[in-house]
Amino acid sequence: MIKRYLTYCFVGLALLTGVCAMAQTVVPMGLEAMCAMGNDELIGTSRYVGLCGAMTAVGGDPTAVKLNPAGLGVYRHNQFSITAEGQFRKFWEQEAIDHGQLYTRWHLSQASYVFALIHPERIAGIVSNNLMLSYAKRSAVLRIVTLNDRSGHRVASEDWIETALDEYGYRNDFNLHYAMNISNRVYWGIGLTLEWLQLRQTQDRWEYVYADKRGLTREYSLRQNAQGNAVGFAGSLGLLFHPIQALRIGLSVESPTVGKMKETDYFDESFRYLTRADMNYDYSSPNMYSRWQMTTPVMASAGLAWQWKRHGLLSVQYDMQYHKLTGFAHTARAGIELVANRHWLFDLGYAYSTLYNRQRLALGVNYAGHWIRVGVAYNFSWCQGTIQDVYYYTPQGLFRANENKIVFTFQWNT
Repeated sequence: MIKRYLTYCFVGLALLTGVCAMAQTVVPMGLEAMCAMGNDELIGTSRYVGLCGAMTAVGGDPTAVKLNPAGLGVYRHNQFSITAEGQFRKFWEQEAIDHGQLYTRWHLSQASYVFALIHPERIAGIVSNNLMLSYAKRSAVLRIVTLNDRSGHRVASEDWIETALDEYGYRNDFNLHYAMNISNRVYWGIGLTLEWLQLRQTQDRWEYVYADKRGLTREYSLRQNAQGNAVGFAGSLGLLFHPIQALRIGLSVESPTVGKMKETDYFDESFRYLTRADMNYDYSSPNMYSRWQMTTPVMASAGLAWQWKRHGLLSVQYDMQYHKLTGFAHTARAGIELVANRHWLFDLGYAYSTLYNRQRLALGVNYAGHWIRVGVAYNFSWCQGTIQDVYYYTPQGLFRANENKIVFTFQWNT
């Protein structure tokens, strides 16, 4: 029986991965692209990262609750949780000889407290009403790359164009979640999110034309600086169904964020005609403010989790999101958790997303004591996509990016 269910799970995952692989999404850079990323970033507790986010049907984890509020109903005790992570990213143009420099960021990615209001004497009806207050980092984007590198430029009469992009941004969620446990069979939950987004972006563009239509040699440079921020609210709803002891089914949906975005731009522009000094000029713009509606994706998730008694679990999951900028994006996830003994658990996960064509592999190990749970996870991801010029919004080339991530989680059952 178990082998049959495992076969169905793996076949379903293969089909989902095939569907995802047929969609190729191209995402430009900028503040709106930060909003459009949705749940593409794998950020959360060590268990969540180790299972590559395949926790819609698992629950009992702060990051899983953010994904599916019904998972909060699984808790049987109060819990404090905090997570820190380090990101090591390399980002380069696909055709470049140099594969770029490794950039590092460390940050707090998750903090939460769960209030488990249980009725231990009940086995039917309302068994518990649980609340969770939490902070979660939704995205932490780091892109530093030089496009159309002139490192191969050998002849003075050759024209060249070079664009350097430096972008760092993050989305922070402050959440309030509530869930109800009904007869240890049905769990439902709702969530309210306050989202705060910030972005810093710099573009340097250089052009050299040996001879234009008038036979003049020209140099052009542009530096644009942009800073953006946004604040808005979103809601989520989830269901977790426990039809038999070994099986859990999870469903969830998250609304778009309703709020406002503001972006400030400033740029310096310079033209140099090397043979005509009277045609040279520089220009610096004043600050330019733009405001528009903040929109994040509509997101939905469905998952299955199969429990092997006390030996571990297998979880498979499909996520879908829609944003006006990227259209539909899909993610297939699978995670396996093995219980070595009563205290040690090992996680293995894989995920594929059509957003940036990103693939992920993850490993994790967790120690679960009576009062304390600690864990560490490692995640490696690779992706590719198209970069657009931040100022002219024209394609500048293909990029590739690799990321190594280390996550540390500490949890205390109070």
